[in-house]
Amino acid sequence: MNKILLINRLDPQDYSDEKHKIFFMIGGMNLPETGNRIVDAILQSNLVEADDMVLKYNGIELNISVQQIPAIVKLLSKENFSIYEIYKPYTPEG
Repeated sequence: MNKILLINRLDPQDYSDEKHKIFFMIGGMNLPETGNRIVDAILQSNLVEADDMVLKYNGIELNISVQQIPAIVKLLSKENFSIYEIYKPYTPEG
């Protein structure tokens, strides 16, 4: 079985407020408390609203602007989460 993942490029020069679905692959998501801790940490930070988060089996997808990514990484790192990947999943437009 091929394990292919299509992603869109992120533009670090994108200073718009346009929200994109950005996925953060997090280690330890097989433990229920990991997901709970991630959601709690993000909600307490007031960086992302609850309706802009989707918890997945291997991480979390956030509907955020590109410029929010470094703040999320800093927050998750401070809370001792292991971040393995950050990407914008490919979704065909149209």
